[in-house]
Amino acid sequence: MLKALLIDDDPRDREVLDLLLKKYCPEDITVTGFAGTVDSAVHLILESKPDLIFLDVELGNETGFDLLSRFTDFTFKVIFVTAYERYAMQAIKFNALDYVLKPVEITELKNLMHTLAHPQQKSNRIAIPVLNGYKMVPVEDIQYCEAKKEYTYIYCLNQLPVCSSINLGEYEDLLQEYSFCRVHHSFLVSKDHIKQYIKGEGGELMIDNKTMIPVSRRKKQEVLEWLTANKLP
Repeated sequence: MLKALLIDDDPRDREVLDLLLKKYCPEDITVTGFAGTVDSAVHLILESKPDLIFLDVELGNETGFDLLSRFTDFTFKVIFVTAYERYAMQAIKFNALDYVLKPVEITELKNLMHTLAHPQQKSNRIAIPVLNGYKMVPVEDIQYCEAKKEYTYIYCLNQLPVCSSINLGEYEDLLQEYSFCRVHHSFLVSKDHIKQYIKGEGGELMIDNKTMIPVSRRKKQEVLEWLTANKLP
């Protein structure tokens, strides 16, 4: 059960989100406090140590970004809930877990809360920021991720690759609970989609669609140990 705070300067919006969470996500999350200003939110966060905060962007004369800037490091996750799309990229820079537009869509909220409460289920979906918003992708469908310049391309079963502005290192952190391994400076691979390791200076991995992924010489020993630990034949 996750402990959450609702931080929004509109009491009606706080009440609506609280009711939605109680009605549709009672087993995954409990709301332990509310705040409407940056100062009161900082005090509440330090006092209650939440797992998660739902954060409005505009908080009176300040913003949710002003609030996060008060913390040099924080362990809680952040979901922005706002009526404005224009802050999405700024939210990503603050490593926001998600960016939800008002009015909150119930199915999206239920999926998101279930994913947070059960982080290792492979049926979970991750939100990939794309040009016109977010694309929700099931983790079990992701075969590998490839870094190309400042972008990451996510390759999934029976789909065209999804281009994301988030760097590969961040996807490595996000997917580390799901049996993914960084096998090369440019590649992050799912163990579930590897069919064969082929020997060589670094070697190569054959993915289930016959794509060949290089293993860097520097990563070879780490990758072989990872494959053995995960019982890849």
